[in-house]
Amino acid sequence: MIDYSNKIFEVMDSVHHIIAKEMAIPITYDKHDGSHSIFIQPVSDNLLEVLSKGQTRTYTILISYELNTGGNYTENTFKQVANVAEHIKRLFAPDNNANNDTTWHGGEVESIEYERDEEDESKVRALLTFNCTNLEAL
Repeated sequence: MIDYSNKIFEVMDSVHHIIAKEMAIPITYDKHDGSHSIFIQPVSDNLLEVLSKGQTRTYTILISYELNTGGNYTENTFKQVANVAEHIKRLFAPDNNANNDTTWHGGEVESIEYERDEEDESKVRALLTFNCTNLEAL
């Protein structure tokens, strides 16, 4: 039987835990919910290097914050979405100790994109791309 562990879910769970300790916003793995929420989903799992006793992989996770504005899109609406995105980005900054208890390293928010839902313009999102590296011993 092959011995393995679900590393990408472990990374997602760590990201969830770090954000939940800092912010009182509902966090889900399946969809946005309520007037505002964070949705975490896996994007990719890439092999960087094969070693004699393990491998190095990079994981990419999408962290999406959504705010339902009720139809009122204002400067303050964007400011609220941007504040949450900046807060999450700062949680994963290299000089922050929030991710010291993780198995991965080099975790950072690589980019943030802002969008309004095309079908429902009352929904505004910040899409954060999180990357990290993990050395997996065999």
